[in-house]
Amino acid sequence: MMILKDWKDEGTSFGLIYPNQFSIMQSSYTIRFLYNFINSFDNVFCDRIHLPKKVKFPAIEDIKTMNCVKGLETGFFPHQFDILGFSIQFENDFRNILWILEKANIPLVNTTRMNLKEGKKYKYPLIIAGGPVVTSNPLPFSKIFDIMFVGDAEPNLGIFLSLYDKYKKDKSELIEFLTKCSEIEGLYVPILKNKVKRAILENLDESKIPDNQFIQQVSNKEEIFGSNFFIEVSRGCPYKCKFCISSFHNRPFRNRSYENISSCIEKSLKKAKFEKFSLIGSCVSSHPKFHEICETIISKGKDFSVPSMRLDHITPRLINLFERGGIKTITIAPEAGTERLRKSIGKNFSNKLLYQIIDQVKKSKIKNIKFYFLIGLPGETDADVREIIVLLKKIDKIGFQKHSLKVNVNPFIPKFNTPYEMQCTNYLRKNLPLLKEKFKILEKGLKDIPSIKLKFKNFNMLIKQAQLQTLISLGDEKISDLLINYYENGANMGSLRRAEKESGISIDDYLIKVSLGYKPWLI
Repeated sequence: MMILKDWKDEGTSFGLIYPNQFSIMQSSYTIRFLYNFINSFDNVFCDRIHLPKKVKFPAIEDIKTMNCVKGLETGFFPHQFDILGFSIQFENDFRNILWILEKANIPLVNTTRMNLKEGKKYKYPLIIAGGPVVTSNPLPFSKIFDIMFVGDAEPNLGIFLSLYDKYKKDKSELIEFLTKCSEIEGLYVPILKNKVKRAILENLDESKIPDNQFIQQVSNKEEIFGSNFFIEVSRGCPYKCKFCISSFHNRPFRNRSYENISSCIEKSLKKAKFEKFSLIGSCVSSHPKFHEICETIISKGKDFSVPSMRLDHITPRLINLFERGGIKTITIAPEAGTERLRKSIGKNFSNKLLYQIIDQVKKSKIKNIKFYFLIGLPGETDADVREIIVLLKKIDKIGFQKHSLKVNVNPFIPKFNTPYEMQCTNYLRKNLPLLKEKFKILEKGLKDIPSIKLKFKNFNMLIKQAQLQTLISLGDEKISDLLINYYENGANMGSLRRAEKESGISIDDYLIKVSLGYKPWLI
């Protein structure tokens, strides 16, 4: 549901940007929450902006998309807002951020914008960002954004907006405003390089699930989440898998109270028409009253969807609840094919349990299973990769129908402030072919199994994207220059190599430096 407000010039206009397509934006609880939260302030109007389909990089060469980036409710162009706030969920949306800024004729570099003033007035919108990518490591974005939010937004976004309102009314100097922002917990101001303590919302009940959610009735499978009502059940994860940022960057693990969730369910049914709830969280099944939440939804005559389930949480009772809740596909993430490798990363469950649970699922009305595996994990051998094939062939023999086993395989991406932060040598130029060979092994071993549908195709593209993700997740301020150059060169597979030459920054040298212990960012 759109929020319509009587807009006044003396207030603050906020362009909330999801730097990807509309269908992906609709699957983001963060956007739904922030849109409502920001609009809850009387003197602030928030509108949403997203990336158009099929853009060409850089934006200056994309003639077909003239005047297509604008607010969904107001039709305002990005440069007309006081503040542009980017929610960054994925590293590879980096190029989309720059595309949107360039298409809006806003200089990409923060110092360039600061130097272009009209008298005392800042000429361009204030460009800010938040989200898991920024919390993980804001440094590669340090040349672009004026302010970045590290951690949860609830404790400080209202304080920031109040400070901005005063800055706008007083017409004070930008640097004075930025200095005051740097004193707010969780706000990083790149030009000041201030020390940052991650902002944490201790009590999840204090984060109000929006009653008004923009819900569409859609038939397109790509936009299926757009017709759901989202409920954030928990935040963070209690299990410390060594590769996962949710466990380390979003700690402590917090559950919303059952009473709060139940109340939200009741209110939502009065506010909107929808068929299904989406339960949001990295490990929703760790909620002490998860079964009761599912039962409550079912009792209201609604279906629900859940994210990836921890295998050792799946029981016959839970499978029964999922059947009754209309779940057609269950998602699990074994990550590795061998118990040894799985245990080393923090997922300590056996293949015997995996087969047992999958057999139980097969006997239920849930006929589809989605799997997530990682390759390139620390300590992995070629034998570990081949064991993924062995494991899936045994699962196939349980008797699944054609393409009912969806297999996703992704390269492991190291993150700062996790136990695997230094494990980045997979992405040295000489080692990229080794990752490609692992994908080839999996494709050859799995492609002729009727029940399996492989969700990976272009190995070269997937590995190049993973290398870029690694560079962003582990980068420092200098990497910001490399990434801007990459974008200006077309943001394609060959652009990173050209950017290395033109910027004089070697990706190999940088990753070797990190592998030896260089750590520019702490949270």
